[in-house]
Amino acid sequence: MRRSPFRSGWRRVGAAVGWIAASSALLGNAAAQVAPVVLPQAAGQQALAVRIDAGGITARACPAAAACAPDGGKVLAVAPEVAPLLGGARVVPVTLADGRRLAKIEAPVAATPAGAAATALGAGGGSWVMLLAAPLAGKGTEPVVLWSGWTGVSTGEHGEGRSDAVVVEPLGSGSRVLVGQLRDDVTICGRPALVGASEVDPRTMTLLKGASFQNLPLEERRAASKVAAERREADAAAPALRLLRPTAASSAVGKRFAEIADGDPKTAWSEGKVGAGRGEFVSLSSADEVGITGLGLRIKPTEAVEGGAAPRTLFVATPDRLFQVSLPEDAWLKETAGYEVKLPEEIRASCIAVVLDDAYAPRGAPAGAGDRGAPSGPEVRVTIAEITARTAFDGQGPAALVGALAGGGERARAAAALLARSGPEAVEAAIAGYDKLDPAGRQLAAGVIDTAPCAVQIPFFTARLASGAAAAPPRRASRAAPPEPDPELHHARDRIRRCGRAAAPALAEIVKGGAAAARVAAARELALVAPAEAIPALLDALAGARGAMRRELRAALALAARSERAAGVVEEEVQLDRLRARPEEAQLDLLRALGPSLGRVKGGGAAFQALASAASAPFERRYLLQAPAAALARAGEAPAEAYLRASLRKDADAHVRLRAAEVAADVPALAPDLLAAASDPEVRVREAAIVALSRAASAGAKLPAGAPTALAARLASDPWTFIRGSAALAIGAIPATPAVDRALVGALADSAPEVRRNALDGLGAHRAVAHIEAVRDRAEDKEEDLEVRARAILALGAMCDASSVDLWTRLALRAKAPMGERDQRLGSAALAALGAVHPADLPARLKPLLDKDTPHGLRETARAALSAAPQCRR
Repeated sequence: MRRSPFRSGWRRVGAAVGWIAASSALLGNAAAQVAPVVLPQAAGQQALAVRIDAGGITARACPAAAACAPDGGKVLAVAPEVAPLLGGARVVPVTLADGRRLAKIEAPVAATPAGAAATALGAGGGSWVMLLAAPLAGKGTEPVVLWSGWTGVSTGEHGEGRSDAVVVEPLGSGSRVLVGQLRDDVTICGRPALVGASEVDPRTMTLLKGASFQNLPLEERRAASKVAAERREADAAAPALRLLRPTAASSAVGKRFAEIADGDPKTAWSEGKVGAGRGEFVSLSSADEVGITGLGLRIKPTEAVEGGAAPRTLFVATPDRLFQVSLPEDAWLKETAGYEVKLPEEIRASCIAVVLDDAYAPRGAPAGAGDRGAPSGPEVRVTIAEITARTAFDGQGPAALVGALAGGGERARAAAALLARSGPEAVEAAIAGYDKLDPAGRQLAAGVIDTAPCAVQIPFFTARLASGAAAAPPRRASRAAPPEPDPELHHARDRIRRCGRAAAPALAEIVKGGAAAARVAAARELALVAPAEAIPALLDALAGARGAMRRELRAALALAARSERAAGVVEEEVQLDRLRARPEEAQLDLLRALGPSLGRVKGGGAAFQALASAASAPFERRYLLQAPAAALARAGEAPAEAYLRASLRKDADAHVRLRAAEVAADVPALAPDLLAAASDPEVRVREAAIVALSRAASAGAKLPAGAPTALAARLASDPWTFIRGSAALAIGAIPATPAVDRALVGALADSAPEVRRNALDGLGAHRAVAHIEAVRDRAEDKEEDLEVRARAILALGAMCDASSVDLWTRLALRAKAPMGERDQRLGSAALAALGAVHPADLPARLKPLLDKDTPHGLRETARAALSAAPQCRR
């Protein structure tokens, strides 16, 4: 069967243009006309002369055609964007069904050179069209503009575009002229359809609304497969699951087109146009996984329809097939009769459309003047009560189809598609049968459940989340590859997140009383989808939680508290009356979970003071309050700053002093206190204070005046290696002075390689070229620790030591065929140093390392060195 010319490549603008061109081709040549066009007078209508020239459109009505010319006629105004198109315009005479005439003036955009008009319309083409007629006899002498506007120019978003169209439909005698819209969202399974049509009425030469039009092309109708419907005396049992869903209609009484497939014999679709409604249609979505073997029809509903009539023939269209269905009798006279349509072969399609053709006249209605004696008159409403798809699953209930999901094969996918379109009962069956299915069947069943409202989905998917999390292996801290994600668990999380806040009550219940792993998983999801609801639920759950569970719940609380949606709830929870109603551990966890944002929470300072000011506070509370104190101190809360200073200097427990030192790095006012803590008798407190000073200096904070001396003293004499190493790092982070550089050079004689490494890093950071010889000694000492030598090479690179370039080149090339770890590490450091110095001949030096026989990692390191930005002046 030949494809419809409307189906191929119809895209918003293009279809309308093609349609107009095809219709006009039936009426004459498309050559541009220069000479005036004269339409002779007809019975009851005057003659019309039309001329198009640079001055515009001139038209004149005359009693007789013999002496009719446009000279002296009316100049018809056109919009400024239309005027440039008139040079390519044409006038096509159209004879209507009763012999009266009109002129169709068409000015295509494509006929105009690129210019203002084409730019205004965009690149899609289109035409400007005017329908012009002579007035009827005795109705004046002014030419009548029936319609004018753009055709084939789409407006609206993709998928919702609309464009006007003018169609000239040839009849047995004369033609019909219709004006309507093409809409992206109302088609006959992809075929363009003229909707909202008005027709030129020859009797009045006006546009009448509510016209019907057979959108199916004549050629396709002639090629349609012929099928005869068979009557059944009583309605066949309706399928338990309904495949077809109405999506659009050309017209419908009361806009009730969905009633054609609602399963209720009382309701119906009645086309909403005057007359027999030939060409009116309903489009229905289907599932192309499900094969359709036939259709069930019920024509007359059990409730009365005013002016109701039965179709005599109709078309059933899919995107690539067309069937003409004939009914054997006037079904309107059969109260309970149904009809079966057996298709010549099974069809699979995502869309099916029912298109009306001929109809039986209702009792007492006059036969119309349309072709083939179709009924007419405003009282006629061709009606179809129900259409049902017949499939291989007819007679099976939802539970049986859920069982058919097992295995995930073609039949299972068809069953899933049918279930997914069948509403609450099918979803309930999928939920009930889920656990009995194999993994492939469960995946299909989950897709069915996805179609349900969130109120139905949430209990199921939160239960899957809980069971899946409980069954998942525990997370391991090792470097082993994580286990493959559970697809069921992943799907459950996805659906919960899609439903958002609607999932909050169910998730909160699991957080309150589920198994340990389920509580953790639900807490994370609750914090994501409903942070405001999560705050109180997680605080309740934290009461009594211990160990890993408490950490996980607090992490979820922190996640929820960071959301702007939870800001109001957080502010309520830190108010003293509400805070004090919770256990102390929950109070602490709330302040800790707020993290850096605590200082921005109204009432956060008072909440902290309520906990910090209690007499004889136990160790755990003092320890855990240090981070909230730092957050508030950064926000300018003086009591919190004082609390942190006292903890750092005076707390009797070294662990509290250590924690205070760790969090004080971001509080500039506490730098002197950190410096004092660098001499704390407890070694771990000293380390934390020195590391905090290093962090502060790296962030650009100005350290107290005595900091370099104090750090140099730690570097020179502290008995602990890691303290001396931390002091070297801290000195490297502060601005260079001769004194601190001398301290770093002195550390090059330290017995611990870790200290020597950090000292070299500091000298490199300071670019201490005054001590370059000492650094070279470390780089060239073959007895030195390998990592110390590598750090020395890097420091020399930072100092722009051009005299070492040849040595670095030899070390880099040696790494291509290394004798051991020493060649690899020194070669890598040498390449980094070469990249920093970037000598002019660097490409030549490193060329051997770019060969294909160079190990991949080394080759990439060499390329990185070549592309590095030079750090040294040449």
